[in-house]
Amino acid sequence: VVAAGGEVGKVLDTGFPPVTHIGHYCSIGSGSVLVSCRVDDFCDVGDKCTILEGAWVESHVILEPGSVVPPYTRIPSGGRWGGNPIKFLGELGDGAKDGIKKKAEGRGVMAKEHAVEFLPVGSTYLHLEDLEREGKTAIQG
Repeated sequence: VVAAGGEVGKVLDTGFPPVTHIGHYCSIGSGSVLVSCRVDDFCDVGDKCTILEGAWVESHVILEPGSVVPPYTRIPSGGRWGGNPIKFLGELGDGAKDGIKKKAEGRGVMAKEHAVEFLPVGSTYLHLEDLEREGKTAIQG
């Protein structure tokens, strides 16, 4: 987009801005690709899913692993979807809807635990301190 001779913002070849919105309590599976799309609250996107530009996944939706949401597609709330291209598989019950939130909360806890395990400076120094407490000398080099 160019305005008054200066570049204001970048856009894709399709005209969509390179922005992807992911709502609250969403789980995005590993290997998934989301391009300039919108995923509303309480969604479970399976592993290796592809959601293309302009697509809109409404709330309380489960996308099965490997699903492909074509460009400019709207996925209405409250359903289970899957396939390439994506097809409606059935309505979600209350238990499945609650499961989406529980899964997202569980992944949040796991992410925090993972962040604590991997310090930005490494954890080798902890092992060295344990050796020193035991009265052993470490050989450097």
